[in-house]
Amino acid sequence: MIIKRIVLLIFLLIYFSFIWLLRPLIVYCPKPIVAVSKTTAPVNQKTKLSLSDQFGQNLVVGIPYAELDKTSESILREVKPAGIVLYQRNFTSFSQVTKLISQLQEISKQTTKSSYFIMLDEEPDGANRMGLLKDIFPLGNPDWRKIENDIGILAKIGINVELAPLADFPFLPNSFISKRIPFRTKENMMAFNKTFITLLKNNQLMATLKHFPGLGLFSDDPHQKYIQTDSDEKIVEESMKLFQSGIDHGAQFVMTSHAQYDKIDPDHPSTFSKKIVTEYLQQELGFKGITLTDDLSDMPLAIEGLNLVDAGENALKAGHNLIMFSHQLPRTKEIIAGILLRAEKDPELRKIIEANFEKICSFKEQNLKKYSNSY
Repeated sequence: MIIKRIVLLIFLLIYFSFIWLLRPLIVYCPKPIVAVSKTTAPVNQKTKLSLSDQFGQNLVVGIPYAELDKTSESILREVKPAGIVLYQRNFTSFSQVTKLISQLQEISKQTTKSSYFIMLDEEPDGANRMGLLKDIFPLGNPDWRKIENDIGILAKIGINVELAPLADFPFLPNSFISKRIPFRTKENMMAFNKTFITLLKNNQLMATLKHFPGLGLFSDDPHQKYIQTDSDEKIVEESMKLFQSGIDHGAQFVMTSHAQYDKIDPDHPSTFSKKIVTEYLQQELGFKGITLTDDLSDMPLAIEGLNLVDAGENALKAGHNLIMFSHQLPRTKEIIAGILLRAEKDPELRKIIEANFEKICSFKEQNLKKYSNSY
């Protein structure tokens, strides 16, 4: 019995002596392993994502109701879009829409570890969804106190991307856009947009200039019919200067128009025009932010027989980072499937989708930190 105890004691002494000698290795080795995993994990996570998951961050979609139904939630979890655009149909009260946005952001966090862009058309005395930013020019001059208060409400309910301000100065006196533009001079428009963009930024909202390169050259609405202009290129360039001013003052999104500008690109509407989107907006004007389409769901109203899979593909190839389908979410799911099938066979389209994914993820990480961590 005594011999056994002595043998056990000797064994324990040898064992703990051995452990003590190896202690530096045991303590030190995990450190570089942990460090390596921290630096490489984000890259590995991205490269392991399917093309379908990456494509989601190329999309903005709409939902049908003021409450999130099970079908829409299922589609959102499957598609994993970059953003949601809200309409009047999604709003009954500020408390209701705040709850809806919170539910949406929880889905985004669960499915992408990132936040949605929550977008809203609430234009200063223009298009309106929630009744804000109305009657803000009581005596012809902007009521900045009311404007700032309303922007604060947008921020409080969870909007992070304002689909405003417009830079569509009505060069034609009968332009359809005139009813949405409260300015008589280009100088007043630029001055207002500068301050408006700053107030949005101060409230952690991002501004969207629209509709590049300008809808003030048309009497008809491009959502209702296919419209073209043969306006002198100098007038179009003058219109672009209004966008340049907004970009210079911090607008982070630019939305393009569905209209055609014959003197710039006689073959395509700006939505599908690489010359307008890539060469003019991104290269000549130096816009480095997020370029998005106007709603593609409405384009069949203007272009008879338009295939929306074609529309999505052509808009991406023109240089857009985000393509927007605001209506009929189940149909949008089918369109997405069609574009993905093409991307599997088209290396150019696949490369665009992957590049947009990287850009949107990086942009969200820099600009949506208050909501969640990005991919």
